[in-house]
Amino acid sequence: MNSPDFENCQIALDFDSGKVINISDEAKNWLGDSLEKKNLYHELINLFPNWANLLPEKLQKSKLAIFLPLEINSYGVFASVVPYEEKDITVVSFSHALAPHDSLKDAFLGDMMKNPKSIASTLIRLQKAENRLDSYLNNFPGIFFSQRIDLSFSFLSRGIRKIFPDEYKLFSLNGSAYLEKIVEQDREYFQKEILRNSKSSATFSLNYRIRLEKSNQIIYLLDIRTPIRAQGGKVLGFDGVLIDVTRQAIAEHRLSSSVWREGLTTLTNGLVHDFSNLMAGIFSISELYHGMMEKDDPMKNGIGQIKKSSMQAQQLVRRIIDLHREKPTNKIVQDLRMLLKDQMDLLQILIPRGTKIKTDFGKETIPALIEETGFRQVVLNLAINAKDAVEKNGEIKISIYRVKKGEVLIKKRKDTKLSDQEGAVILFSDNGCGIPHEVGEKIFDPFF
Repeated sequence: MNSPDFENCQIALDFDSGKVINISDEAKNWLGDSLEKKNLYHELINLFPNWANLLPEKLQKSKLAIFLPLEINSYGVFASVVPYEEKDITVVSFSHALAPHDSLKDAFLGDMMKNPKSIASTLIRLQKAENRLDSYLNNFPGIFFSQRIDLSFSFLSRGIRKIFPDEYKLFSLNGSAYLEKIVEQDREYFQKEILRNSKSSATFSLNYRIRLEKSNQIIYLLDIRTPIRAQGGKVLGFDGVLIDVTRQAIAEHRLSSSVWREGLTTLTNGLVHDFSNLMAGIFSISELYHGMMEKDDPMKNGIGQIKKSSMQAQQLVRRIIDLHREKPTNKIVQDLRMLLKDQMDLLQILIPRGTKIKTDFGKETIPALIEETGFRQVVLNLAINAKDAVEKNGEIKISIYRVKKGEVLIKKRKDTKLSDQEGAVILFSDNGCGIPHEVGEKIFDPFF
């Protein structure tokens, strides 16, 4: 029986009897022109006995799509059977096809060489598979790799260039080159896990950090790998994938920190509340005694100082409680200048004594519709950032001033932007070392 020489052919069957009603010329050239009014199933089994276990006897009533091998297992036809019961007809379509992957991998290459069409189909399938694999490697959010036992790499997908644009070439030459990129605290853990899991053939995973030297950035990696063994059991290397899980690590860290802060806030609020009650008692007694004393009483000034200090302590405690409110307060019109001055008591506590604080709040009232608690928290965070930036004998400057539409936002700077509306500028500056210009764009990157 000759191999089919067609791209596609159809045969129409009677739905009840399975006999051929109509047949295309391509099908006649392949199966013969004497099929009309004969049962197609019986004719196919006579021509191809090995199809008996693949095709149902009531072929005309079965909807199926199946590969049917010809004289070689690697090549055959793809049959599609579609019954139309309401029209009393079934359409059978044939097209030559290469065997499915599971069958093709067991086929003998010499059989395929007998049929030029099987070679062409093999090349087309290989090209499609390569394109699909290349697309997968390029678009998958990870780095595929093959690593030798000495930890040098025999293959790294293109994703490695995003993390190590220059150093990646060294990784294929020297195993220690990649090992040195792992954060020192994680290096011993990495080596121990590799050694421990190499004793089995099971896939395993490990998490570790790598450091980017140029930006000093830390990246968290999930390393999933499978040991590759020789027939004798000797480990030859590893195949696996590296996945950047930095954002996940940040989320877990923030969740853990938020739970701790929540508990600490509850404890702090309780202590602050008790302290506030103590100060209220001291203030009440000192105010009572101070009012009962004569002007020339030698204790009057001392009691007056106790009264003043206890009042200031109560106000300070109230500000701390306000900062720990979970829900924001309503927006109201506030004088930004007075809020800043009021916040200085807390800032004086946070800033080290060796650091000077210079303020320039002006004399002009600057009203704004704001949420007070949020504003105080922002001011506090800016002060903490400035405190961390300065060293011994540092200096922090805090100023506030109005700006009109079209005016420069930051005075005495040439590269500052212009204000697009009327408002106010609150400026924190310090004499710390600052951030190098080349890494300025990365300050918002995770774990920078």
